[in-house]
Amino acid sequence: MKLRTRLTNRGVEIFLGRNLPSPLTPSKDADQVKPRGWYVYAHVDSAGKMFYIGYGTGRRAWSRDRHPLWHRYVEKHLNGKYRVLILQDNLSASKAEEIESDWIAQSEGLVNWQNMGRHFDLKAIDLSNKLRDANRTLIQQAKLVEKTDMEKAAQMYIQAIDAIAGYALIKDKSGIVAQLLEEEEEELGRNGQVEPIDRLTMCLVKLGRVREAVQRSEDYFKLYRRDSEMGAFQRIQRRLEKARLRER
Repeated sequence: MKLRTRLTNRGVEIFLGRNLPSPLTPSKDADQVKPRGWYVYAHVDSAGKMFYIGYGTGRRAWSRDRHPLWHRYVEKHLNGKYRVLILQDNLSASKAEEIESDWIAQSEGLVNWQNMGRHFDLKAIDLSNKLRDANRTLIQQAKLVEKTDMEKAAQMYIQAIDAIAGYALIKDKSGIVAQLLEEEEEELGRNGQVEPIDRLTMCLVKLGRVREAVQRSEDYFKLYRRDSEMGAFQRIQRRLEKARLRER
């Protein structure tokens, strides 16, 4: 007798042999124009493939208030064309959430950000977390060293910045979501870990190595362009500008 499992927002469901539930199909009597009560819906491409599943009330299925990856997929991959399919309506809120979870569990290639059925590389996630935690420890140690040896602290921050690539470039997702994230990184840049470059520029300015601080900052934000959207970027720019003015 075969043992099968299925991951939903209710947890891991275990089925024995022939007890695996039949695939869900859209309800024939679901109102496609004005769905009743709570309902479950799908967004479907021109080939009839579901790429997003959700639940809600009123006009939620037609709303474009979505995760950025949904917009990227619709705009870049579907040329803005898709249709709404009401899968089942006239439900309670809890039942709609349950049915949504079941639909997601049986569907492949969804762009849902919240998706219990998505495949992750657990080894990659574990490695990424370990490397990130180790770098956080190094940064905290460098902060303590700043008090007694600014030069050594600066070298530790340089080491921490070099280590960011070890986990920032790890791919731990698969499927369409991973593809969309890669596209987003190519277009907008990726995030690193801004704290060590923030501390490094501060140390270098205090050590009188302003030109090096400027170059290190430029190199960092060229590699991790998305961090330039953070408040720390503006703080670093102001610090470096003040230091350059003092040198004139």
